[in-house]
Amino acid sequence: MSNCLTTILLLAVAVTTSTTTHAFTAPSLQEKYFLRPATALFGGKRRGRLTNNVAVDEDGNVARIMTKKQKQTLGNSKMKRGSEKATVAISPLLAEWAKEDSSTESSASNNNNSASTSSSPVSATVFVPFDNDDDEDAISSSSNKKRKTNKKEQQRSQRAALSAAQSQQLDSLLDQIDDLLQTTNLDRVELVSYISSLVQIGSSSLNNDQVLLPTLKSIISTRPKKDEKRPSYRLAWVGSDAAICHIGTSLHKVPLARLQEVFLSLGYNRWELYEVIRILGPFPTVRNTLNGDVKLTKLTPTTTQKNREGVRMQIAYTSMVDGTGKEILAGKADNIKYVDLDVWFANEKVIVATIPPGEEGYEQDPLKGDGSNVLFFVVEENLDEQLEKLRAA
Repeated sequence: MSNCLTTILLLAVAVTTSTTTHAFTAPSLQEKYFLRPATALFGGKRRGRLTNNVAVDEDGNVARIMTKKQKQTLGNSKMKRGSEKATVAISPLLAEWAKEDSSTESSASNNNNSASTSSSPVSATVFVPFDNDDDEDAISSSSNKKRKTNKKEQQRSQRAALSAAQSQQLDSLLDQIDDLLQTTNLDRVELVSYISSLVQIGSSSLNNDQVLLPTLKSIISTRPKKDEKRPSYRLAWVGSDAAICHIGTSLHKVPLARLQEVFLSLGYNRWELYEVIRILGPFPTVRNTLNGDVKLTKLTPTTTQKNREGVRMQIAYTSMVDGTGKEILAGKADNIKYVDLDVWFANEKVIVATIPPGEEGYEQDPLKGDGSNVLFFVVEENLDEQLEKLRAA
């Protein structure tokens, strides 16, 4: 009887132990087949976190899933070691799309290659016509440049030859004018014809419209250095007393006064006119100096009525130094005296100018007839010495 009781107890203990081991070792099977647990208190107890780290794969085998901490520690360790590379997980849809895209690209490239090889041996991306156009443009531009340079060289050579011939003619005319001015009985008409020929030679250049104005500007805007001197001229001949009074002070009309010389000094965009007046009797020579600013404008062909270039020179007298050395300023703008001159020829040796006729313009050539409005200036190399000789320094 006792033996029967012991065997019953042993069987009961075995049954209880088997139920507990099944309850802990196979919880995933319960979840898979939705089995209820063996204990009656399961519904009142809180579910544990053990199942979060356990999963079943497609074959039904139990697989272990790492926690976030384990993943973080594993990633840090990999970064430190630098030996193992982490693999990036890609979704199956994205992988399929990538495969389809790569297959379409490969097929398209194969089609393009086959088409290019079958149609022509030259690839379409070479753009041979464009390169040929560029080459043609480059060749044409280079040929145009060569033509332009050749034309410029020809013009320069022509100008050089013309300037050499002109310089010889100008020198010969200047010598003739100088000889004519030294004579006692001066023929005015002959002298004016020489001056007109001088202007005509200067106006017969190829670039007539671009000679006189730049030359005159360069003379007036000269800024000499220490050892250099300003461009200076002497009034060698004037057609009338009205022309002298037009640019000067008219003080030579005073009784017992005689006008000896008129000098002109240019530079720094300024005009300085020196009048040397001798007074009869025991009186010193008087020098009046007129200072003014210069403005240049080109004359229109309708004003000149001739096929020659002309420049209108406007002089604004702002101060005067009399014979006693006293400077008289214009002061107000109303006191500034404006004088206009029309220049027809100018270089470092000669300046030919006339008095403007007025608003109606020139009815005839101003360099014809007796030349009553003509002013003829020649270069003066030693202005200070000439003033000392005249006792007007």
